[in-house]
Amino acid sequence: MGAIMILLKKYLLEAIDSMEKDSIRLKFFGDMSPISPELRALAHETDEITEHLDQRDFQANICLNYGGRDEILRAVRRFASDCAEGKRRPEDLDEAGFSGYLDSAGIPDPELIIRPSGELRLSNFLLWQCAYSEFYCTDTLWPDFDEAEIDRAVAAYQKRDRRFGGVK
Repeated sequence: MGAIMILLKKYLLEAIDSMEKDSIRLKFFGDMSPISPELRALAHETDEITEHLDQRDFQANICLNYGGRDEILRAVRRFASDCAEGKRRPEDLDEAGFSGYLDSAGIPDPELIIRPSGELRLSNFLLWQCAYSEFYCTDTLWPDFDEAEIDRAVAAYQKRDRRFGGVK
């Protein structure tokens, strides 16, 4: 298991008890099939423990083995399967209906995406969902990302004139 997966497992084991107490909903995105069975089970358990938190104060989304293109392909395959089974008709598909097949179904699209380490690309992240997201790019590396940097990102976001695809 890679170092990141070991850290994630350690974090989940330490945090699982406080998530419910603190009303923190945790959702995993991505193709979990190649993830170790132990970590997959822990992710599933964490998901189940926190899924009933309807009035949550905070939701954290963890993308494991995630790629936006792969997510879209998996959604298309699920939709095609529903069509083949007679549950859906291709002509009835719209944006909202398609969104229901994505890993993020039921979760609002992100308003702000923070891109650390000076990168200025999407990196195959939430390709469908970020259509109207605002981006904040910073040279700060993720491990050094602190409360002051969050405050700067939010302040920059609050100054934006969001048009959601409209023209001014």
